[in-house]
Amino acid sequence: MKLRETNNLMGEKSQTKRIIQLTIVGGLFIFILYRSYQADNLFAPFFYIILGVLEIILLSNVIPENFKIFKKHKNIYNLFPILLASFIILFTLGLYLYYENLENSKTYIHASGNGLIIDLKEDGKYIIKSGSWGGRTHHYGNYKINDSIIFLDNKKFGKINISDQLKQGKIYIDNEKISDNVLFQIKENKIIENTDWFYIN
Repeated sequence: MKLRETNNLMGEKSQTKRIIQLTIVGGLFIFILYRSYQADNLFAPFFYIILGVLEIILLSNVIPENFKIFKKHKNIYNLFPILLASFIILFTLGLYLYYENLENSKTYIHASGNGLIIDLKEDGKYIIKSGSWGGRTHHYGNYKINDSIIFLDNKKFGKINISDQLKQGKIYIDNEKISDNVLFQIKENKIIENTDWFYIN
């Protein structure tokens, strides 16, 4: 009887240990993945490799061992690590697919200037990146077009303030022989003086 109680206690401790390990490693992987879509991180691939290997090792041990224990004891609690592992995998996959679909959806206008990279998607969403290379912050939101004016749902991106109304136009160079397509910052359908424009790529 004492031997059985001792084995049960050891099994519960092992179970708790697996749950803690899965939560820490899986939580860190999800956090780093999420942060990589919020800001540039040159070291993210390095963390993905380390945490990914740890997660694979954990899952390869947890799933078969706990399934074996469940078949032996028929205790639903023994399935919890497997359910937790499944949740971590599905949540990570869902997070990845959501942002990848957003990043790779068709672009309506792509422009840059004044420390911003503006990516207006055809579905009415935008991704605007502020800052310098290697440390850009990603901003997500929505826009709408009314009478050829682009209305953004925000006008502050990081430390950079712009008008929340943009309009396509041209600037002419070299006695109007060369022109560039740009986005002007406007207000009340008039170009705001002394503001930067964004070159359409």
